[in-house]
Amino acid sequence: MLKEKNTVGHVKNEKMRKTELVPNISVGEFVLGSDIRKYTHLPHCLTKNKEKDFSYESYNFYEQDLILWVEKSKIETICCEKECYWAGRNLIKMPFDEFLLSYNVTPDKSENIYILVNGKGQNQTVYDFDKLGLQIWVWRKRIVTVLISNFRASE
Repeated sequence: MLKEKNTVGHVKNEKMRKTELVPNISVGEFVLGSDIRKYTHLPHCLTKNKEKDFSYESYNFYEQDLILWVEKSKIETICCEKECYWAGRNLIKMPFDEFLLSYNVTPDKSENIYILVNGKGQNQTVYDFDKLGLQIWVWRKRIVTVLISNFRASE
């Protein structure tokens, strides 16, 4: 029985390590500003997006549950929708007020955005934490998405 507990604990720690956030730097093994070719040996799906004024590529690393937005072969943003551990705690589904208190942070700005999720509309509140390079999306007072970018690098 003890062996089973150790195995379960190991899996949990391994999962946390895969999605551990280091603000302005990385999530798991994926480092902001790195060349995407460093990671393309891992299973992924690639989508090319062309907008009016810019284009970018989305790499969905489905085994890590992470989406990377890439411009000119460099990782610009890491998107977490299922797990994002910071200091051992998963931010996804965490109450936003608890996040603010636990990490002693205040957003630089916020805005409400209407988006479609699974065919249904949601009004989500998006909070920017520029010094941390985080954008937190909240729905029904809980964190649903965490975007990690190095905003400070572009200041």
